Amino acid sequence: MECISISHKTAASEERQKFYIPKEKAGDFLQKIRADAGVEQCVLLSTCNRTEIYVEGEENRFRELEKALETFSGSDAEQIRNLARRYQGKRALHHLFRVVCGMESMVLGEDEILGQTRDAYGLASEAGYTGYELNSAFQAALACAKRVKTETMISKTAVSVATLAASEVAHLPVPHKTVLLMGGSGQMGGIILKNLLGQKNVRVIATVRSHNGIRQSGSPQVEHVDYQDRYAVLDEADAVISATTSPHYTLTAGRVQKAMKTPKERLFLDISMPPDLDAEIGKLAHCRLVALDDIKKLAEENNRRKQQAFADAEEILEEELERLSKVLAFHHFTERDACWKERYADCSAEKLLYLLRDGLDSGSFETVLNALTNMVI
Repeated sequence: MECISISHKTAASEERQKFYIPKEKAGDFLQKIRADAGVEQCVLLSTCNRTEIYVEGEENRFRELEKALETFSGSDAEQIRNLARRYQGKRALHHLFRVVCGMESMVLGEDEILGQTRDAYGLASEAGYTGYELNSAFQAALACAKRVKTETMISKTAVSVATLAASEVAHLPVPHKTVLLMGGSGQMGGIILKNLLGQKNVRVIATVRSHNGIRQSGSPQVEHVDYQDRYAVLDEADAVISATTSPHYTLTAGRVQKAMKTPKERLFLDISMPPDLDAEIGKLAHCRLVALDDIKKLAEENNRRKQQAFADAEEILEEELERLSKVLAFHHFTERDACWKERYADCSAEKLLYLLRDGLDSGSFETVLNALTNMVI
């Protein structure tokens, strides 16, 4: 397996934005990868913090993958080579497991990446772009992530980009808070809304698109307004959170300035890719703008507290990777030699044991002997 990755570890948000591939374009992009790179199996994982392409094959396909990113993003080859990390073979598997387990996330142990990976894999699988190898790898990585979540403390503290955003609202120095939430019907927005509703004295004004109609919320804390009226209610807000997938700005600095009548401190949180909020908003009087890269700083203390859980997760990851490596190795062996059972039918147990003795290290050979000793026939 091979993987090329551009993430928050190598690229700032404005650079990552160029490589973000929305779901509606993912199918066409995967089709191009298959054609240009000459691979049968490929999966695309593209989120606000990373764009990664996984392909199955023994040949080096990195140049073809770079070209596909060049074409999509309009970036030159040199920029992509500077930003991208490349993984091959077991290193690619190890990277995939770390990503799905939240160990490569901006916020260690965050939960969103598990669902995002499941969706990305599901899209590729349904389109017929995966086979035995990628199916085994992604299914094993998803299972490992569930085990890490259950058996370690890495996800016990409720932190993610979404929960950190809600936490910023909680820290506002006002007893009663009004939050304007745009994108509350999406996955990320839904998590933010849930976290906001868990706070006391918070009123949420959530926008909805007019073609969806104004929905009634089951919570008295939530009011719905048409998205077109967002500027009309902006003056009421102590905090504004934008978590849409819109290709356009949801708020621009000029209109925000005109809409704000009441002089007070306001928090603007932009957790979208591409960015939802005009960066100039942060330069307006009494306005503080927090974007994705700022969330990274908020996560640093949380990540330090999770170092022991991180070590525990690494142990589980290594166990699951070892199991997967054996499955894939046996699959490749049987593929290379379809008649292996017939070939070894006349191989004596003694001969096989000598072959294992000469081919394995002492620890592995002792494990095999112990297993044979305890085997019930």
